[in-house]
Amino acid sequence: MRMQRFSPGRRLVALAGVAALAATMFGCGAGSAESDGRVTIRLGYYAEAGGPADKTMRSLADEFMKANSGIKLELESAPYTDFFKRLRTQLAGGRGPDVWLSDGVLVQEYAGRNSLRDLSDFVKTINTDDYYGVDLNRDSDGHVYGFPQGAQTPVLFYNKKMFADAGVAEPTGDWTYDDLTAAAKKLTRDTNGDGKPDVWGMRVYSPGFTESWWPMIKAFGGDIVADGGHKVVIDSPQSRAGLDWMLNAMYTEKAGPDVVTTKALGSPHTMFASNRVAMQFGIYARTIPANAAKIDLGVAPMPKGPAGRGHVAIANSWVVNKAANQRKAEAAWKWITYFASEKPQTNWAGIGEAIPINKKVAASDVFLKPGTPPANRQAFLDALAEADDLGLNPVWTEYTTAVANQIDRALAKEKPVGDALTDAQRDAQQIIDRFYANK
Repeated sequence: MRMQRFSPGRRLVALAGVAALAATMFGCGAGSAESDGRVTIRLGYYAEAGGPADKTMRSLADEFMKANSGIKLELESAPYTDFFKRLRTQLAGGRGPDVWLSDGVLVQEYAGRNSLRDLSDFVKTINTDDYYGVDLNRDSDGHVYGFPQGAQTPVLFYNKKMFADAGVAEPTGDWTYDDLTAAAKKLTRDTNGDGKPDVWGMRVYSPGFTESWWPMIKAFGGDIVADGGHKVVIDSPQSRAGLDWMLNAMYTEKAGPDVVTTKALGSPHTMFASNRVAMQFGIYARTIPANAAKIDLGVAPMPKGPAGRGHVAIANSWVVNKAANQRKAEAAWKWITYFASEKPQTNWAGIGEAIPINKKVAASDVFLKPGTPPANRQAFLDALAEADDLGLNPVWTEYTTAVANQIDRALAKEKPVGDALTDAQRDAQQIIDRFYANK
């Protein structure tokens, strides 16, 4: 199961056409009542068929039904992109699942289009302090439309062997962005003698901006949106300072591959696992390819900028179809709270792709000492506890795409940084204003 897709262009399909939902989705509920009195709910999730996530989800569903004989789950799954394509069609026809696993950045988009049930009253029945990520799902009015399933937040990944071979001290929690630059320069090498680096100290740029410019801008004191996601504020001297650090690292210090080179090398998420870079900002899920490649993996806190570490996070979440009647919604909530409990969270942690949202499980050896690198998994929990959301609002995909297009041009040196930030703010604000004007 691919838990996070933070590059916005890949989410466009998930929300395309959902403006038509309001007129169609209330015509029929997605589940049904069995003749024996049981309630049937359709449960959707994204996973690779037969993969660890799919097998674990099906096993948990079986256990849930054994413990809740009055509820029958009908499972619907597909790989990430296919799942959201199908979901779009289902919702437009009023046949969406009763409960489904949503990419965390899409929760407010579906809610803003009247697709989701408000879970605020359900959430009041539990102690939210026992879970990570609940506040990441609150909209600007305080309503909760999704409950966390698994969390992601970036920290600094580093290759311990590459550091040792270069005689460079490993990162610590005291590192600043200046320390990051200095170490990255020492770790950058020309291994084939052509006069150009082919192994770099740091992957600076990534189209997945959660692991690139978003936390960097925040660390330098900038931000992308404010006022509950209503106001774009990226055009600031602080944001420019963050992007200037990136440009300096890539083009002046040559301590990281530039934008063109990064794209030419294929997926930026494979660069660390293939020993092309010694460091990267990486979400928890990136431990899977690193361990599969037998990288001597270490993690450390994000470096300190003038305004802090710039922590951001996302919580992929369970959501309930607004078309579901009360009985089905209650059954869906029972599933959601079951999944958040200790045993299912322990089983899910074994997959290794997300930070458990159950704090007791996250603080246990199941997560902190699973027997595979990295050793310092506490860094993820510390970052998650301090993280802001990713500027979520009902037009997140559209406005972040507009911002990313401008920033990518600046980082590719196709456009001055100042002009890119000005245009990014203008374009994104127009998108947000248009949505709220028509609401």
